[in-house]
Amino acid sequence: MVTVLALSSLAACSGKSGNEAVRETNPAASASSVSSNDSGSAEANGETAPFKNGKYDPPIPINIAVDVGDDIQYFNGETAEKNILFDQTKANLGLDIHVLWTAPGKNDGFKTKLLLSLASGEKLPDVVFTGGDSELMNQLIDSGKFMALNDSIDKYASEDIKRVYNENPDLFLPVTRDGKAMALPIPIFGPNSPPLMYIRQDWLDKLSLKAPTNMDELEQVMDAFVNKDPDGNNKKDTYGAAVQLKNPGGDIFADATALFGAYGAIPGIWRKSEDGQSLSYDSVQPGMKTALGKFHDWLSKGYISKDAAQQDGGTATQLFTSGKAGIVFGPNWFPYFPLPDLEKNVPGAKYKVYPIPAGPDGKAERRAMSIFGGALLINKDYAHPDAVFKYAQAMYDMARDGQVWGLTRDFLMNNGYQAQGSYFQVSKYGFLPNYFVDPWYQIDGYLDYMKEGKPGRSPSEQEGFDTCQKNPLCINGQIESMSTWRAQKDADVISAFAGPTTETQKTQGDYLYKMEYETMIKIIYGTTPIDGFDAFVEKWKSSGGDKITQEVNDWYTKNVLKK
Repeated sequence: MVTVLALSSLAACSGKSGNEAVRETNPAASASSVSSNDSGSAEANGETAPFKNGKYDPPIPINIAVDVGDDIQYFNGETAEKNILFDQTKANLGLDIHVLWTAPGKNDGFKTKLLLSLASGEKLPDVVFTGGDSELMNQLIDSGKFMALNDSIDKYASEDIKRVYNENPDLFLPVTRDGKAMALPIPIFGPNSPPLMYIRQDWLDKLSLKAPTNMDELEQVMDAFVNKDPDGNNKKDTYGAAVQLKNPGGDIFADATALFGAYGAIPGIWRKSEDGQSLSYDSVQPGMKTALGKFHDWLSKGYISKDAAQQDGGTATQLFTSGKAGIVFGPNWFPYFPLPDLEKNVPGAKYKVYPIPAGPDGKAERRAMSIFGGALLINKDYAHPDAVFKYAQAMYDMARDGQVWGLTRDFLMNNGYQAQGSYFQVSKYGFLPNYFVDPWYQIDGYLDYMKEGKPGRSPSEQEGFDTCQKNPLCINGQIESMSTWRAQKDADVISAFAGPTTETQKTQGDYLYKMEYETMIKIIYGTTPIDGFDAFVEKWKSSGGDKITQEVNDWYTKNVLKK
């Protein structure tokens, strides 16, 4: 949903205006890296099959499997096996897509079918996209059925894709084994996850308060929001902040990580040492003990709800949108959803976005998600890896330009296709449903071009700018939030461990996480004294934590430090 909201809100998928007919064109006219020389010699051009005028001639096959999620709809009598995207891919690129099988995404149907095929020795697809399923990705990589891609990337990747990889080298960490890239990492747009601080501005104004910039000021504001009747109903029924503690480090709604991060420890994060030579686990560091003591204090004073441990992010955020809490932490797209509910529920209510507050050391920190959006694996037996890169470039063009091969939003709308999710695109029919995006293209465009009054870099981007400027939720909402994020982007902390699940994590990980979570909640709620944290740390270490730390650092030394 995060990606869909971000794409929808900033109109990244807007097509060019007008009713453009789908036509067989030479992609060289608009996609510099999909085309090659006019010679049909595969040897001369580096392709594995004759490639002329921007397409394989004759067409070459590629077998895929289709994960039919709830967000995929077929129109005009089309099917997973026969549809407009496949027709245009064949006509314009000379890549003939065949579907080996389909399976529902619901209840892990696609994953189960794929792993059964792997275990039984059945024919595997030529390409597999794993999306955000790291367990599936690791199982496929470990199967030995898919090829290392270092040489193929050097030989076949377009300049656009090489540039994205060169600018974001950490994308390869999750897919690297023994120095070999075992899949193409597929990026997603950033930043979709880092929390910002949204505050009831009308409450601040009424109580003659300024927005807090550090934790001491935050506590003063929360105290006033609880004890000085900011909503004017003569009842003590408001909270300082809407916070979820059901998943302290993993929910972007009512995100608590900026509050933990102010004390230098974020739940679930592996952090680099000061010299960058090792990793440590934040949840067992002294800063976590300090943070838990603060949460206990805030809970006892009523600054946060006593139901926080039972509330997921959505439920906790409703405290803010219903007018019961004065602060909530959430991502840059919150002005699109769900914050408009505040003014609907509380007439006259106003909020404003602010940077997250700094901790006692003057430093602010928050959890940020990786821009790694999944992996594309290529079967060892597939003879045409170059074709996968050409398709990836086409999906890059679609993400950047809002269309490829004439498949614009307007064309699709005018020919009986309807919105799928929140956008008009058929890329999800293929084997790269999330496109291949430049992670920072979108935010750079809106902040460096539109906000500065410059024209868009393409007609599609300009259309997005025009749409944004007409929408207060965008121009006065998300754009302000994105600017606030970028001014404080140094606060973002991404977990430094991006490798596969270690052997001890497989056997002890669930137990250790349960112990960690229970300790945190007991300390916050006062059923365990704060010094109980020290006993937890010792037990965590002796119950597998030390071994996991060693395994994580072995991965880090080998794959990041490359010693």
